Amino acid sequence: MKKFYLCAVLMLALVGCRETEKPEDKEVSNIIPETMEATIAVKGTRAPGKEVILETTVKEGSHLVNEAGEVLFEVRKSGQDKREMLAAKNTGSGTYQVMHTFGKEGRYHVIAHVTAKGQHVMPEKEVIITDNESEGTAVHPRSDVLIEFHSNPVKAGNSSTFEANVHMDGKPLTDADVHFEVWKEGSDESHFTNAKEEEKGIYLNNVSFDEAGTYRVQVHVEKEEVHEHQLQTLQVK
Repeated sequence: MKKFYLCAVLMLALVGCRETEKPEDKEVSNIIPETMEATIAVKGTRAPGKEVILETTVKEGSHLVNEAGEVLFEVRKSGQDKREMLAAKNTGSGTYQVMHTFGKEGRYHVIAHVTAKGQHVMPEKEVIITDNESEGTAVHPRSDVLIEFHSNPVKAGNSSTFEANVHMDGKPLTDADVHFEVWKEGSDESHFTNAKEEEKGIYLNNVSFDEAGTYRVQVHVEKEEVHEHQLQTLQVK
């Protein structure tokens, strides 16, 4: 009887040890995914009938998110149920943009629906559209910004180097946000290309054209209170 009791105790002890042992080939991850955040900016003149850029910048922690699965802008006038859903384009450096025109004066709610890396965020911004420039609208406050645009001859199927030489008060405007907006004449779709500052006040990037025709190029220059643009026509052979 004593031998039987002793054997039973030993078997229970062995089972208990096996239950508390952790497999050696499995590791428990203590890494907590970083929270994704997005901010909204409205670039351009906030007045009825004026086209502006709706932009959201997406970050995961301190890292820019350049491969969001979907980015949509929801635009709704305050007090109304009707809303527009606008698909944004990836313009690089963690930013996603779409062009939009607010038809009437009033308060609007702009929500960016961002889906990326298994997360979904919805930042919201109130936008006031008014003809009265004194009520805090984003207008072009300076006329002393000079933009000189240059490009080498453009052929369909090839890329062309676009250059924007930007000065303010006679001095190179450095560390500005400069991008080229390009669309074919007659088309509602446009493409944005961010420019890089190669020298002080000189911003460059290459732009490709698949088809021949007449194109419009708008250079956007932004820095703090400055928002200037210049439009020109380009012939692609």
